Order: sequence, then structure tokens, then C-alpha cells
Amino acid sequence: MPEKKFKRYVIKVENEQDFEKLLAGLHECFPNMGYLVQNANGTTIVEFYLPEDAKPPEDIAKRWLIEELGYDNQQWLDDLRGKFKGVNVAGTRILPPWEEHREDDILIYPGMAFGTGEHASTQLALVLLSILPLQGKSFLDVGTGSGILAIYAKKRGCSKVTGVDIDPISVENALDNAKLNNVEIGFEVADAYELKGEYDVVSANLVTDLLLGLRGVLQRLTREFLVLSGIPFEDYHKIVESFGEPYSAVFGEGWVAFVYRRA
Repeated sequence: MPEKKFKRYVIKVENEQDFEKLLAGLHECFPNMGYLVQNANGTTIVEFYLPEDAKPPEDIAKRWLIEELGYDNQQWLDDLRGKFKGVNVAGTRILPPWEEHREDDILIYPGMAFGTGEHASTQLALVLLSILPLQGKSFLDVGTGSGILAIYAKKRGCSKVTGVDIDPISVENALDNAKLNNVEIGFEVADAYELKGEYDVVSANLVTDLLLGLRGVLQRLTREFLVLSGIPFEDYHKIVESFGEPYSAVFGEGWVAFVYRRA
């Protein structure tokens, strides 16, 4: 079977408002997509990678000029690995395994179409998790992607951690990252609408419409704390009208994340 190829796309934006709209559009259509952001002379350059049989959303193609450059798998990985140096979020460093690291750092091996902790929605979710009592709790991460939130929860003392995603490749990537961090996490392919059981803490870093559709499921799964992320700031009131007033909320880079405390 021939190796699947990915295409590299580049979009240049001139202001912060356009940048936020672009990322919101990309995140909504491809929530697990990896991307790189660089700034040069006042211009923000966004690079992202899609399978060769996928195309950028039409509304994005109409609004911005998209440069297309073909990359095969190894070139894509070499390019990303060369640029990802790590981030520091809520007192936790997220690093690639080839950087010097400590035991309490989170190691993420950049793979096709997965996050590396650089997106604001992931960072805001981590900020909220950092203020919650996780020691000894059970934890569920819905839409786990590269597994960052699940790995964080396990390293911060959660007793049992589960991460689910509808994408088998995401789950494979998350399992690789769990091994890098020497943690045992039950990553599995699953449809969120079919999830059963209860967990002390549940996180869902998804798009707004999916969060709204899953409201009943997420509330049923949550015993104590529910963390919602992946929400553009303009959707703030949609979430509040559906889920109610949050226990706490954090904002950053045009995004918002909520934590709800169940009675």
C-alpha cells in the first residue's frame, strides 16, 4: 500500500483579528490539525498540513490567498520537528522528546495532524485543570487528539485516566505520547455520544456546536468537574445559555474555556 501523503499550506494574515478568524475556521473544520505560526515583519504566517485527499474550507479559500506546497510524510515530520521547541503552560513544560527535559515535563512527539500544546484552546484547558484537585480522581478526556490533557491529568495525580477520539490515528498518536511519558492511560477509539459511566473530572476540547450537542452526555458523564474548551470568544453566551453560569472561566487569544462544578 503506498504511503499516504500530506500537503503543506501557507496563509499570510496582516492583523490579529484575521489571525483569530483563520484559526477558528481551521479548528472548526479540522479540530485535530497541527499547525505552525511564525511572525515576520508584522505578518503572521500560518502553516498547516492536510491529507492529499482533503482541501481547505471554501470560506477560508475565499477570504485568504492559500499557497500550496506538496510534502511527503518524512518531509512533513522533519519540518515540524525542526520548528517545535516546546511551550510552557500553567507551570508545565510541553516539549518534544529530543529537548532536554525533566520528569514532570510533558513530552509530545509531533505527528501528522496533531496538536503540540501551542493552540490557545489546549492551553486554556490546561490552565483550568491546574486549579482543580486532581489527586486520586478519575478523568475522561473527550476528543483527546495528541493526549496532552489526559497525560497532564495522569502526571498530576489522577488515579484512572481515559482518553477517547473518533480518529484512530489520533488514538495511536496519543498512545505513543503516553509511552514517552511513562504513564498508563486508556486511550481508545469511541463515539462521544455512546460513552458510558461516570468520571470525577471530564474535559472536552471540541468545537462549540459539538459541545452544545453533547451537553447532556457530558453532564451525565461528569461527577464533579467539567472542563469545556475550543470555544471562540464570540460563542461565550451560547455555552452559558446551554450549560449555565460556569464555576470559572479563562480567556486568551480570542478563545475561552469554562469549568463547571457539578452539585
